[in-house]
Amino acid sequence: MTQKILDFLNHERYQVIAVVVCLLIIFGGLCCESKTRSLKDPTQKVTRDELQIEVNTFIAKAELRFKDLDRQDELKSLLYEHLMLWSTTGTFNPSALIPLLASVLGVGAVADNVRKRLVIKKLNNAGKSN
Repeated sequence: MTQKILDFLNHERYQVIAVVVCLLIIFGGLCCESKTRSLKDPTQKVTRDELQIEVNTFIAKAELRFKDLDRQDELKSLLYEHLMLWSTTGTFNPSALIPLLASVLGVGAVADNVRKRLVIKKLNNAGKSN
């Protein structure tokens, strides 16, 4: 029986190969989902649904970034309006701005010095424990 099957396959070899290739094409076309490269990681393949999730995530992130830009622009325009109001009405005293900026810089310098002292103390304590 096995010899008859081998003789048949040998005699009809190209038709058998064609049938196997057709079955593989049908199986591959119907059973395997189409995949493409991911937007996040191009080395990874994703299906249509996974790609849709990535696109929705990308759009949501973009919307959040646009909202952040809108908020920043609104703050800038508000500041600009106040500066225009102060400059036209003359109620703003520019000489008061210099001490304000100096005090902000002073607070920043003090905070930086405290941070540096803590880092140095931590390094010294680590050296003593060795």
